[in-house]
Amino acid sequence: MSALVIDNISELVTNDPELGEGPLGLVRAVALVIEGERVAAIEPAGAAGDEHLDAGGRCVVPGFVDSHTHLVFAGDRAEEFAARMAGAPYGTGGIRVTTEATRAAGADELEGLARARREEALHAGITQLEIKSGYGLDIETERRLCEVAARLTDEVTFLGAHAVPPGIAADEYAAQVADEMIPAVAAERLADFVDVFADVGFFDPDATERIGVAAVAAGLGLRVHGNQLGPGPGVGLAVELGADFVALSFVRSAADIDELRLRLDELGSPALTVAKIEKIEA
Repeated sequence: MSALVIDNISELVTNDPELGEGPLGLVRAVALVIEGERVAAIEPAGAAGDEHLDAGGRCVVPGFVDSHTHLVFAGDRAEEFAARMAGAPYGTGGIRVTTEATRAAGADELEGLARARREEALHAGITQLEIKSGYGLDIETERRLCEVAARLTDEVTFLGAHAVPPGIAADEYAAQVADEMIPAVAAERLADFVDVFADVGFFDPDATERIGVAAVAAGLGLRVHGNQLGPGPGVGLAVELGADFVALSFVRSAADIDELRLRLDELGSPALTVAKIEKIEA
């Protein structure tokens, strides 16, 4: 197999403390040998290979992982972001505006938009990312979003419970997600995971539990948007329901972290990952 050698690396971050200095396993003045799609070896500078790429004395790091993206959508939420910059609270308005545009877009248009965003992410150094649905909020559009996402990634997350669409009560929509959408997603193998936005103004604890139980019963993995907008039961519910991932957590204090750690120990859920903790107050 031919080997690509990335040479003239000033610093290489291995993420393995056994390979180099400190917790990131930093090594200096080396070459990285790649065979096929795998890193084959770390060699001294000037290593032999079939093809060489000069890093120019730069630092080489592992690709970034974006564990939370809604890549497949049309329209934008620019007006919402402008309003938030002016002091308006976070709400569902931006999601609903984007949902309208997404419902009107065909699969080919959505795929083109998503591929462009994926390419932009790659240029920013992101080599792995999750792709959720969530801008359909009805079974027809959510199905289309999942199908498009499946063309771009190996695992898809269904987020029908992103917000409550206009014209339907929150508990009624939660029942629709749990009793109709999730079984259809599982039967058609549209997604591997189910996500739910467990927060004030979105899905309350009862709705979150109903959706989470339905996901597990359908044989799908569970992920939770937990406590993005402030303290609440989102993270605790994620642990209780056996979720493997909780994102956008707003943690108020170190005591909350300690409580989460204890609950994880009690429930034996070491696989649960807390991503993007935005704020911790003493």
